[in-house]
Amino acid sequence: MKRKKARKRRKSYTGSLYAKISWDKAEGFFRQTTQEEIKHRDYPSTKDILQILAAVGTVGIVLAFPPALTGVAALMKLGRGSYSPWGMRRTLKRLKKQKYVAVQESRDGKVTVTITKNGMIRALTYELNTLSIQKPTRWDGKWRVVIFDVPEKEKKLRDTFRMRLLQMGLYQLQKSVYVSPYPSFNEIEFLRELYGIAVTVLYMTVEKIEDDAFLRTHFTLSG
Repeated sequence: MKRKKARKRRKSYTGSLYAKISWDKAEGFFRQTTQEEIKHRDYPSTKDILQILAAVGTVGIVLAFPPALTGVAALMKLGRGSYSPWGMRRTLKRLKKQKYVAVQESRDGKVTVTITKNGMIRALTYELNTLSIQKPTRWDGKWRVVIFDVPEKEKKLRDTFRMRLLQMGLYQLQKSVYVSPYPSFNEIEFLRELYGIAVTVLYMTVEKIEDDAFLRTHFTLSG
């Protein structure tokens, strides 16, 4: 009983965090990330499948295949890997049971596989958990400063945004002021638009921060 209540609380919390997300922007994000190759496996991971389906969103993927490849096994023909029919069936059967994907089969032998809202949230969580800033080989001597003012009524969203900034390696200079020596506009832009807080987040590139020796030490910078 306690476990069920805990899962229900986690589901409610997660849903509230994603309530204001722009899913159109999320689909665009996945269309970029799916250009990378996935290493060969006998069967695809949950992340592999959801990432592919998230890129096409509600349109879904329509597949036609010979009778020998029944059901959603034809997804193995997607361009990013070569998976066994058995492995693909196993993965997609589990995802359907978890309500991450919806599968519809027609009489003419075509199958439409579509990601659900729960699947989109799961896929996005995978991507956000690996979001990072690329460090250049040499620091350009400038600081990137992120300032935000998210109202108290959006406390969960505010705390999540802070967590993502720390995850990407930004330093908390003040309560709602974070600093990094590395270019990070694209990552911040993605986060603030995704969470619908673009108006309350300001990204700045500054030439100097007073008494920044401790920041240079923190980021192991020279010069």
